[in-house]
Amino acid sequence: MGIIALVVLLTLETVFLVWSITTRNNHREEKAIISISLLALFGLLVVTGIFEWSFRYMALLLVLFIQAIAGGALLLRKIEKEYRLRTAILRFIGNSAVFTLTLSIAILCPQYEQPQITGNHTVATAKYTWSDCSRLDEHSDSGANRTLTVEFWYPEDADESYPLVIFSHGAFGFSGSNYSTCSELASNGYVVASIGHTNQAFYTLDTSGKLTIVDSDFLEEATKINAVHDASREEEVYNTTKEWMKIRTDDESFIIDTILSECESAGHDVLFSSIDTNRIGLMGHSLGGATSAQIGRVRDDIDAVIVLDGTMLGEEVAFENNKVVLNNTPYPVPLLNVYAEDHYTNSKELVGEAYDNFHATSNALCATETVFLNAGHLNFTDLPLFSPALANMLGVGPVDARYCIETTNKIVLGFFDCHLKDAAEQKIEKEY
Repeated sequence: MGIIALVVLLTLETVFLVWSITTRNNHREEKAIISISLLALFGLLVVTGIFEWSFRYMALLLVLFIQAIAGGALLLRKIEKEYRLRTAILRFIGNSAVFTLTLSIAILCPQYEQPQITGNHTVATAKYTWSDCSRLDEHSDSGANRTLTVEFWYPEDADESYPLVIFSHGAFGFSGSNYSTCSELASNGYVVASIGHTNQAFYTLDTSGKLTIVDSDFLEEATKINAVHDASREEEVYNTTKEWMKIRTDDESFIIDTILSECESAGHDVLFSSIDTNRIGLMGHSLGGATSAQIGRVRDDIDAVIVLDGTMLGEEVAFENNKVVLNNTPYPVPLLNVYAEDHYTNSKELVGEAYDNFHATSNALCATETVFLNAGHLNFTDLPLFSPALANMLGVGPVDARYCIETTNKIVLGFFDCHLKDAAEQKIEKEY
């Protein structure tokens, strides 16, 4: 829709420029009428649902509103200015640039149809910001306590108790990275809490409206580590990722403890009073998958873990003789590893069975692996639907994006149904 709107607006600007040049007239009244009409048309398109009102069109609305007000004032005052070719061309260039800029977000993040949720529950959402008074924020220069914002998806009716699932996003993600996954689980009777890892998320927006963007040092280091495998830097990478994991696992454990505490004193709070604290699952994408997997090892109140295309960095317990040492203690809870094809293939070829995830899976009490052919790292998030252009720049495969995320959501639901609701075990294919 963004591209269509831009083409229409630029075409109108071009028509007026040519008309002005050929007639040596500004046609200001006609342009004013068109400006007012464009605002009315935009409103009609929003009301009828052709344009889905969202952040995509806020800047465009502002520009159309200003131009319509200016057009209305011109019609009332009826002041005609002398035609000048230079002025007409500059006006054309200026308006074209403004429309291109205001519609850039709509083009980068086009309207899309959300994956269908399959459950019977109407999904409600909530957001909480909590401060961990037991530790300081390592990304803060002011000595502030670590503060985290959590988004919840849960059954609105809440007529029974539901398992709790905690989600942790990847290094370049945010709490809404897997909106469709969280909605799908909630519609099928789960309470889902997605953590925004402050300064390690692309952005977080807390309940007071404070916006925090990703820490530049973290972004630079994560980009460098993900870009190239350099054997000479293995110990440095090990130490760096250990620091990340310490922050992440402390985050997730704090959130779990806080939710459990809220459940104890929930009273009539629909959200917390509907959580079954005896059934807890964890999942995460990329670094978030590593975080959730490690929490599944160290806490005894976790019942199942899903890792979406992440390396289980918590399995690395030491660095000795120029290589990492992996944990040989059997992984204690049901584990599902979901891989993009390139991740799985490269790990097999470069590392083999000594790769963190393969080692953990072979050592686990109950573990399953599946590979999505032609998928890339970000195909296990909603980003390829939300912004295809951005996803292509950051890493997706030729797999159909909607098929990949919808199938992933189906697998996630089936796995948690089995291990958190005692449903029949779902058959998970080795490849999709």
